[in-house]
Amino acid sequence: MKYTQVLKNYLKDSSKYLLISIAFFIISLVLFFAITDEIVLEKEGTFDEIIFLFFKNFIVHQRLNQLMLSITNLSAPELMIYVFPIVVGALFIFKKKRESVFLFMSGGGGLLLLSAFKKMFERTRPPYPLLYAETGFSFPSGHTTFSFIFYGAIAYLVWVSDIPKYLKFAMILFLLLLSFVIGISRIYLRVHFPSDVIASFALGYSWLFLIIFLFKKWFPINN
Repeated sequence: MKYTQVLKNYLKDSSKYLLISIAFFIISLVLFFAITDEIVLEKEGTFDEIIFLFFKNFIVHQRLNQLMLSITNLSAPELMIYVFPIVVGALFIFKKKRESVFLFMSGGGGLLLLSAFKKMFERTRPPYPLLYAETGFSFPSGHTTFSFIFYGAIAYLVWVSDIPKYLKFAMILFLLLLSFVIGISRIYLRVHFPSDVIASFALGYSWLFLIIFLFKKWFPINN
């Protein structure tokens, strides 16, 4: 009887977390397509202008410039082109094959999505960048989307690992905060519109949710 109750409680908790995840997935999809329709396609720029003005008046400061530049470089293509395959390869070498495939599919699929959406919408970047000008299209933000997927995928691998719970919490919190601050840095540096970054968080979460769902169903990493 005791074991039956434990199982029921476990299933109840699992269903609760699944429902919350599905709700966030639906919200993320709606948010992404709403931004795509109202701001990107209809070219409604009021929201972006308000956020840029807020940053200019209350956040942007010369002392923060170098910090934000360093943070944004944590997801720069020049860095990720080495970090991503190294981490995927290291997992494979240390006999974490499912984890390696999971990370590869998360990041690789995310890059394909990014490339497709950038070519589809061809949104130009914001005028008057703070420190330097970026090339390429603005929507969605490559730095934000890939960092959320990459660091989020690592956070999930940490979650299903056997390391102590307090260490799990600290690592996951750090990784999620890092991906969030990277997105903020793109707005701060005026190399992306705020709507680019918000849509990128939504896109990154939606893609990561799908990959995690597929792996939990057919290729569970940790039972």
